[in-house]
Amino acid sequence: RQQFSFPSIFIYGHTSSGKTYVMQTLLTTLQLPHVFVNCVEYFTSRLLLEEILIQLQSCSSGTEQTSPVHCDTLNDFVRLFKQAVASCELQDQTLYIVSNFILMSSPIPEQLREMEANILPAFLRLQELTDLNVTVVLLSEIVWELFRPNTGCFEPFTMYFPDYSIGHLQKILSQNHPPEYSADFYAAYINILLGVFYMVCRDLKELRHLAALNFAKYCEPVVRGEANERDTRKLWKNIEPHLKKAMQTVYLREIS
Repeated sequence: RQQFSFPSIFIYGHTSSGKTYVMQTLLTTLQLPHVFVNCVEYFTSRLLLEEILIQLQSCSSGTEQTSPVHCDTLNDFVRLFKQAVASCELQDQTLYIVSNFILMSSPIPEQLREMEANILPAFLRLQELTDLNVTVVLLSEIVWELFRPNTGCFEPFTMYFPDYSIGHLQKILSQNHPPEYSADFYAAYINILLGVFYMVCRDLKELRHLAALNFAKYCEPVVRGEANERDTRKLWKNIEPHLKKAMQTVYLREIS
């Protein structure tokens, strides 16, 4: 907390690549003061600025803030932000914090491009505007070049989260095995599932949905007593037509 941090960080990568989860875990584990704001929910400049102030005031009072906060301009925001940081007693922590890790967490922070032209440049240099050690972290699924204003702005530190490899997906999905079946049995099922869907779908949420949706069909021969958990050939022949049908409707939620 006593170290200065980069004014702004831009983290991008495909959906379900762990961006938000990693940031939440990191900030919570290190017990760093932070604010999470979802740009989908707070889709206008005023809503966005007021929500940040509300969360900061809640931090200072220790309870959820119920009184309204009015912030119409960036000048108002900077002034109220300094007051909120002072009330949280964060300004003594070597400036780094003062400003808590202001984390603008959003599955689709692309809404920033639809707001007033000065919002994004202001957030990128909020550390300078407030004279506090604030770090703004933007999470996105698109590259920074599509955000950069034509008028120029402070360049954030960019970081890319790559997609999960098939090995990573295997480990993650295998952790969800039902207790009534062995871990090896469910891992074998996940291997079959990824062998079919990995080339057309690498979205962890979608693959998890497909795994839950088709597992009962995979287990049918075992439930009927026609095969045991090691008869992979029989299990595959039973589920192959069903998986091929499901592959035609990936993302569509048509098979139930």
